[in-house]
This record gives sequence, C-alpha cells and structure tokens, in this order.
Amino acid sequence: MPNLIQQLQRRMPLGWLQLTQNKVQLLVALSGVAFADVLILIQLGFQGALQSSGVVLHTKLNGDIFIMSRRALTIVNMSTFPRRRLYQAMDITGVKSAEAMYVSLIVWRNPQTREQKQLLMVGFNPDKPPFNFPEINSQLDIIKRPDTILFDRQAKGIYGKLISEVGSGKTVTTEISKRTISGSSLLGMLNQ
Repeated sequence: MPNLIQQLQRRMPLGWLQLTQNKVQLLVALSGVAFADVLILIQLGFQGALQSSGVVLHTKLNGDIFIMSRRALTIVNMSTFPRRRLYQAMDITGVKSAEAMYVSLIVWRNPQTREQKQLLMVGFNPDKPPFNFPEINSQLDIIKRPDTILFDRQAKGIYGKLISEVGSGKTVTTEISKRTISGSSLLGMLNQ
C-alpha cells in the first residue's frame, strides 16, 4: 500500500496541469460556478420564505377537520358554502364544535398616504377563537368592539408609521372596504 501512494505522488497531476494551463479561463469557470451556486442559494431562500409565510395561518389553526367550499381555490380566493353544513357537521358523533371562519381580501386605505392596498382579513367568532395565536387570543375583548381589528405588528413596508402611531396610543382613522374605522384602539397589535 505505501508503494502505491508513492507511485501516485510521483505521477504528473495531469488534471491539475490542464486546469492551471490557462489561468484566466480557470477563473472565469470558477466565477461561473460560484455565481450559479449563489443563485441556487438565493432561490432556496425565497422558496423557504414563501413556504413558511404561506402556511403560517394554516399551521396556527386550532382544529382537526376543516370544511371548505369545493369552489375555493386558495385561502385568499375562498368561496362560501351554506351554514347548514356546519350544523350537519355538529350532528356527527365525536364532533366537539363547528365554527365559521371568514377569509377575504379587503381594500384598506392607508391613513397617511391615502393609497389603497389589499389586505387579507380573517373574521371569526371571538368567543371561540380558531387560532393557536396567544397574541390574538389574549386580545379577544378588543375585537368584540364594533369596527375594531387586530393588525400584525410585523407587517412590513407602508404600515410602519401606522403601527407606531397606534402603539403610542394615538387615535387613527382609516377606511376598510369603504367603511370608516377610527379610534385609539383601532388596531390591537400582533406578534407572530
């Protein structure tokens, strides 16, 4: 075995000589491979972020079985179904409760810039919360008030100034789907 290693060490490293013969070409090839690796890592990061943010709501739902309309495409593009289906579900042995949850895109007007943006709005019976979000469940008394919503504190972009104003106790007036909502307790804060 030691003879074999010595023989291999004495042989001319043909592969290495071919690589280093033209150093510029080697650098260009290494740069191309490094660039492709960086792109792959960026794409994997985007994929991970998309998957984790896209399923936050689903993973925090408190339930075993969920009934959706067959016409529903995604959680953003839901379709309604008759309420009697919930009552039929409650008649099944072993079912503890069946509650409605409403999910819709709404048009929200930023009170500072007056720009309109779409937001995902989730409505539910505050006496029977469907989520395992302690931040939501601890503020159920806030959303029992008329025209009051909870807003995610970690929302990015144009919501930063609004979140800081509400956090400091200022009265904020805004518009959601052509309905005016105002008050210092307009938005309860969420942390995911």
